[in-house]
Parts: sequence; C-alpha cells; structure tokens
Amino acid sequence: MPLSPLDDLDDHDVVEVLPRHLAGPGVHDLADVWPVPFGQDWTLTHSSDGPAIAVSPGMRLLAGHMPSESHVRGGEWLVAAHKDPFRPATWTATLDRSTPVELVRDLYTAVIALCEADRRGERDLLRPDDVRPQDVYLPLLTAGWHHTVTTDGVQYFRSPDGYGVLQHAYVQKNGAAPRWSAWGGPPDHPLWKATFSPAAPASLVAAFTSSLASPVPLARAVSNIPADTRLYLTLPATLTDSVAHPGAPAQSRATSAPPLPSAHTSEAGAPGNAPTQSALSAPPVGQRR
Repeated sequence: MPLSPLDDLDDHDVVEVLPRHLAGPGVHDLADVWPVPFGQDWTLTHSSDGPAIAVSPGMRLLAGHMPSESHVRGGEWLVAAHKDPFRPATWTATLDRSTPVELVRDLYTAVIALCEADRRGERDLLRPDDVRPQDVYLPLLTAGWHHTVTTDGVQYFRSPDGYGVLQHAYVQKNGAAPRWSAWGGPPDHPLWKATFSPAAPASLVAAFTSSLASPVPLARAVSNIPADTRLYLTLPATLTDSVAHPGAPAQSRATSAPPLPSAHTSEAGAPGNAPTQSALSAPPVGQRR
C-alpha cells in the first residue's frame, strides 16, 4: 500500500504542503482572514452562538462567517453585495468553512479592495467588471490543470491529481445557478466547495483561482491535514518540528481591526463529520470604531 509522506511524522509537526486544494482548512482567526478597515466606519456584529458579520459603510457589502454544526462542512464564509440592504443581494460568494484559509483570505482581500474602490467612486461593486473569463482560469492552465468542455454550456478545469475542480457555466440556463464553482477533494465527498453567483465580479473569482493555483505551499500541522487525500500531497519544504500549536497562523494580520472572535478549525474537511463549532468570545453586538 502506498505510503503518505506524512506517515513518519508526529501530529504536532508542521509541514508545508501542496497542492493547496488538498491542504485542509488550516487554523486561523477572523483578523487573519478579514483585512477590514474597521477604522473607516465598518461595523462588526456577532452573537454568542458564533456567526460574525462585517458590514461596510452604506451597507453595500456584507462579509459573514457562519459556523454551523448542522452544515456538513462546518458552516460557511459569505460575501454579499447589496443595492438595498433590505432586499436580496445583487451577487454573492459562498465558501465552505473547510476551504483552505489562505484561499478565503485572498478572496476577502480582493473583496475589500473592490469595496474601497467603490467607496472612492472608482468602481461600482454592483456591476460586472471588465475581467474576462480567460483571466479567471488562466492561472489554473498555467499550473497544469486540464480543460474539458461539455455540450450543455459548461466547461471544467481539473487539477493534475483530479482532486481540484473549477466549473464555469458559460451558458446560463438557470439565472439563479452559480456561474463559477470550485471544489477540492474526492469527487464523491469534496473537502470544500466555493460558489459565485452569476453577477459576481469576475475579478474576485480570478483572485480566488490565482490563490488556488499558487505554487506557494501552505503550512499545516499534520493533525490538520485531511486523511483522505494525504497520498496526493507533496512536501516541498523541510519539516518545522519546533511548533507546538496545531497549525500555522496566516501570514498577514489586519492591524486596524477591533478584537474579532476566534474561528479555529480542526481536522474539518471530511464530509459527514462537521467540525465542532468554536466558542467565540464576542465583543458587544454592533461594535463600531
């Protein structure tokens, strides 16, 4: 039986792994994921049972972290853009909570940049941008992903190991169906999934696929790496064996953010075994700076 490169390591050992779509969710705090300029009138709200919501000035953009023990993959990360905050969103992006945290953070970085450009009058976050579909999947093709097209208006981009997929519905037969979807893990029970509604700016999807295809390895404790896909991982860097915590923190941290609740994730990817919801030490509801 083939051996995983992790078989001789201890659970607390931290390694750098590729490909990103099989690395597992990692361990993180919301301050690592949300580069939100709270000092510029963004609002943070969350409740004692876990959900956290950051809202932009004017309430045109909402970022949400929604843990759920009933969700098969532990809950969701959410982005929603609104013309009217009391009506359905103009566009949304939704990622399972088990999505690798670096992919989530890179998407939110692009979202916040778009929101700030909208605030300055340089962009309209409610309107499609001029990014072409080719710009979304070019990073994947450059990284060696395979391309197939079906006769029903859908094309697929699959990683060399077959465990990473981007789906593009370039012919929209159902206006409510996602235009872009991505997932990682075994086809019958993915570790994570991300979806972008039809009106979501293509630049945000491109930011996500660029992170997905990045050759920069992700730091993970062995205990945080899903067991189902360990045979497909490579360890391009040497073992860091002096780390005692289960996972590695994100590289960049939002310095202007107020204290945010923890969003720690354990070995969460396996569908059917949702991770235990973390206890969140919440600041007052509707905290504002």
